[in-house]
Amino acid sequence: MRTETSKLSKVDVSRRNLITGTGKAVVGAAIISAGGGLISKADATVTPEQTPWGYTKLDPKKTADLAYENWYKNYCCYAVSAAILDQLREKIGGPYDHLPAEAFIWGHGGAVGWGTLCGTLTGAGIVTSFAAGKKGEEILNDVIAWYGETELPIYKPAKPKAVFKHTNVSDSPLCHISVGKWMKKEGVALKSPERKDRCARVAADVAFHTVTLLNKFADGEFEMESDSQSAEYGITAQNNCMECHGNDVPEPKGI
Repeated sequence: MRTETSKLSKVDVSRRNLITGTGKAVVGAAIISAGGGLISKADATVTPEQTPWGYTKLDPKKTADLAYENWYKNYCCYAVSAAILDQLREKIGGPYDHLPAEAFIWGHGGAVGWGTLCGTLTGAGIVTSFAAGKKGEEILNDVIAWYGETELPIYKPAKPKAVFKHTNVSDSPLCHISVGKWMKKEGVALKSPERKDRCARVAADVAFHTVTLLNKFADGEFEMESDSQSAEYGITAQNNCMECHGNDVPEPKGI
């Protein structure tokens, strides 16, 4: 629905209910979309310069499938961000219409191959920030904690592009550690089909989990479960420094 803000007298629950003729999104208190799910708790006029932009519940399985396929287009950060943002663009529109996920391709390999924060987590952070604002940081905190303590990948594609044997617990949000430990366990190189498919499946897992928590947020049921690292340690930190410092640094197996 497109209309001038001054003429808007009631909420249209179509997927375009956030769009006005001037490109602004009018957000009422606890608007519910036609597909179900909280779009926003704010009572304000949201422009592209203001966040959050809102969220409506998505199907985690569909999102995981999209992320898996997206990885083979532009890798991990894009895989997660596009899987969610493209759906929000379709269901909500508004500012999302002007946010191409291609802008976040750089997050691959822990930021252009530097092995820092796993690109799937960067993608999750981008999405949760736009969708949930400050609350999105709490959601991301729990996604990162889950990533480090979970045996991944879990996702099993209907038509896998490669077959491998192992999963692993990274005990770290770093791409370098997560990928390196798995490569060592599987005995494969970075450019192997197996490593690529492993990362594509992890992208699917992160997309699934991120949407699961966002859906809880939409239902008003999300509460952060994992402690803030800086609050716990008194410094911005990880809880597993020896993964990178000492004798346990993963070594590559060829190319």
